[in-house]
Amino acid sequence: MIREVVLFGGVVYIIIALVQWVQNQTVQAEAALFAGIIVVLSLIHYARDEERLKKIEMAGLWLAIALFLGYALAKAGGYL
Repeated sequence: MIREVVLFGGVVYIIIALVQWVQNQTVQAEAALFAGIIVVLSLIHYARDEERLKKIEMAGLWLAIALFLGYALAKAGGYL
């Protein structure tokens, strides 16, 4: 059930990205990149090997934490 919900959420976000692409021509590259990332992230949950899926999920979690930390440091340092 969780896999289907994640896939459905990914489809919804892809539709939103495509609507933004059509409505605002200046964000075409970002919309295409975002749609591609969402496709990959949505399909990761269909991995057969549970151990590999767990490693991918943990890597994604630590990547998100690192990005938040980098943003906070850049904001605190006056770069953003």
